Formats: sequence, C-alpha cells, structure tokens
Amino acid sequence: MGKALLTRKDNIVYGVINSTDIVSKARDIHRTSPTSTALLGRVLTGAILYSLIYRGTQPKNITVEILCKGPAKRVIAQVKTSGQVRGFIANPKADLPPRSDKKLNVSGIVGSGILRVIREGYISEVPIVSGEIGDDFAYFLYQSEQRKSAVGLGVLVGKYGQVVSAGGFIIEVLPDASEDEIKRVEDKIKDFSVSIYLSGGRSSSDLLNYLAGDVQPIDERDYIYDCWCSYERLIETVLHDETIEDNTIAKCIFCKKEYIIRKR
Repeated sequence: MGKALLTRKDNIVYGVINSTDIVSKARDIHRTSPTSTALLGRVLTGAILYSLIYRGTQPKNITVEILCKGPAKRVIAQVKTSGQVRGFIANPKADLPPRSDKKLNVSGIVGSGILRVIREGYISEVPIVSGEIGDDFAYFLYQSEQRKSAVGLGVLVGKYGQVVSAGGFIIEVLPDASEDEIKRVEDKIKDFSVSIYLSGGRSSSDLLNYLAGDVQPIDERDYIYDCWCSYERLIETVLHDETIEDNTIAKCIFCKKEYIIRKR
C-alpha cells in the first residue's frame, strides 16, 4: 500500500507518495527487467499523483498510457477512485545498459511516442518529450491543462532486481505564485532524487515536509496494487468473438490471473 498526501502552501500545491510497495508488487507480477521496473513504476506513480491532484467536480478513474517506438512498446497504468491501481508493460524484459552516469536508461527503452491520459469523458495526448516520464507528465499538464508543474518520479532498483524504493511528487505553481515562492521550489528540487531520499526508510509524510516545510496534508489517500478483473468482465468481452474457442485459457494482462472461457 502507498499513502499519497496533498497540501497547499501559499500558492503552491504539493502532492507526494511513497509507492514502493505498489511498484514492488508490479515488478513481482510482471517479472520486469531493472529498466522496465523503473519505467513501469514511474508510470504507475505518475498516474497516482495525477489522480491525487486532479480537481474536477467528481473524482475520476484514470488511465495513463505510453505508446512508444522503443523496446518497451506500451505501458498502461490505471487508477480507480477506490484507490486500486494496476499496470501493464508490453515488453517486461526491455532493458539497456546503464547510462554514462550509471542511472537506468529509461528513456532509451521508451524512445519517441505519445503519453495519453483517459478519464471519463476526456482523452488527451501529447508527444513524449524526454522519455524519463516525470518531464513527460509535466509537459502533459502544461500542454493539455495549462498547469505549471514540476514532476519527480523515481524507482531505485537493487542489484538483484528488487525495488528498494519508489515514489514521486507533483508540485503545481498556481497563477498567483510569487517569484520567491517559485525560486524556493526550484532550489528544493534541484538535483533532488526522490528514490534516493525514500531509500532511507522515509515516508510520504517525510517527503511532503521536505518539499513544503512543516505542513499538514489537506487530503490523504491510500493506494494499493489490486487488479479488478473478473470472469464476468472477461466473458462480456469475448462472448461474441467467434475466433475464441470454448475452454480457451485467457490471462489478465494486469495481474496474470488465468480464466477458462466457457461459452456454453
């Protein structure tokens, strides 16, 4: 489970989450390579944070999709208003050697493509601008919703492929923010690694207080990797597909649960 926190300090909105447990569960399900673990984890974390800060009249279920020309091919993250989260990566073994700075080459397995966001009654997409995902979320927020934001997403993968830490933040600069407020944010996040920070056993509350100072959250939400697939949902999809034979085994792409399809 991951606890996400939201607060506002003056003219800056802060959203944070420690998503280590969620990303670790995703890695266990999809058996991802280290670089694919980082990519899937960043997309999951970004989708959660987008869900957290979205200020529509009603909460919405969120789907974030990366369609790319790199070896990862496609990544999906879905977040329900209940706090359930699930994800998928088309090529979980996509991997490349580390970059020259020894960081995982996430942008290398993404390449060019689009980031698409879907919620009820709304679909918007933007081109991928960096492939590091955090910058791409920030670009989406500005281009599609005119929200000036800084987005930091990180996954620290251990030497055996395990998820050591994962998390992220969204910091939105409201229209009335002063130059001093903006500079304080810039100074705080310059060269800041959210995954390294959280690897010291720190919580979402610690991350929020680091970024915003001594503040109290105005919203708290718990998220968990918990697929909502079911036989009933599956059979509705395939019942009229004549190419699928009776007793075919179908597997959920999000949790790998298998179902035997019986049409009769």
